[in-house]
Amino acid sequence: MTKKLLFGFVLILTLVSIAYADQPVKPDTPRGLTIVSMGPVKDEIYAAVSVEFPKAWTNPQFTLEVNGKPARMRQTSGGFSEDRNMADFLFVPGKTEKQSVTVKTVIDGKRVDAKSSLDWKPAPFIAVIGHTGDREIVMTREKLTVAAANVTDVKMFFNSKEVHPRPSAGDIQTLSFDPAWRKGKNVLTVNADKLDGGIIAKNFTFFDLGEGGELPPGQTAVLLYGQEGSKSGPFYDVRNEGDAIAALRDARVRRNLIDRDGWIVSEVWLARELRAQKEGMAKVRVFVKPHFLQKMELEKEFSITVADR
Repeated sequence: MTKKLLFGFVLILTLVSIAYADQPVKPDTPRGLTIVSMGPVKDEIYAAVSVEFPKAWTNPQFTLEVNGKPARMRQTSGGFSEDRNMADFLFVPGKTEKQSVTVKTVIDGKRVDAKSSLDWKPAPFIAVIGHTGDREIVMTREKLTVAAANVTDVKMFFNSKEVHPRPSAGDIQTLSFDPAWRKGKNVLTVNADKLDGGIIAKNFTFFDLGEGGELPPGQTAVLLYGQEGSKSGPFYDVRNEGDAIAALRDARVRRNLIDRDGWIVSEVWLARELRAQKEGMAKVRVFVKPHFLQKMELEKEFSITVADR
């Protein structure tokens, strides 16, 4: 009797194994859409999530939710391995510290998602769009735009006088105004309340050297002369003529911009730090070679006056 029961049990296991073997196995089912990493980027105003998914999926369209609500996102990069595809997405987190993030897509009419959590501390962000504001030389008077994120109650002062631009709506507040430029040194001060209850204050300094603007002896100022290129170009040559100013060093700096889709992006620019060392006038010439096959040509020139007023 025992032998009959044992034989019957083995027979059932064999039949079950055959039945499962006859079922089609869906490729990559155990490893469908997965979140492999997530964290803050870009001065902690955005976060990035990296996902992997089966290579068999053809052009999947992804959406993202934060704490159950749709969040603005954009794909920044992608790649692949032997059997998996990868994609990185930039997104706008919420304002809370603990966040639930879900990446979704639809494959063959069925919703597929992957979930993870993010520890998030929104950092205050204030920048002048298209400028560094670090002792920056300007030769033409133009409108300024301040971008602010993760702050409230923004107040702005240009040369100690308050300006009242109307902030835009959206993830990044933008505040544009026409400054009352004066010759020489100009200071933009931006104050705001942080989300944690603290206060942030930032100063941006500009030297208007157009139409008679001057630097006092001993002052340092920074000339942004061109966007950094590739191995093919562009290439630059900056020449100072006259001993009123001296070149201290060359550097790479970052300027923040807002692209046409409303995202903060950065450009690397080449800069030269100058020192006003004696009264007089000096000339600055900037030459550019757009491509290594082209010639170096004069792009712009201007004069800097050093005076002790």
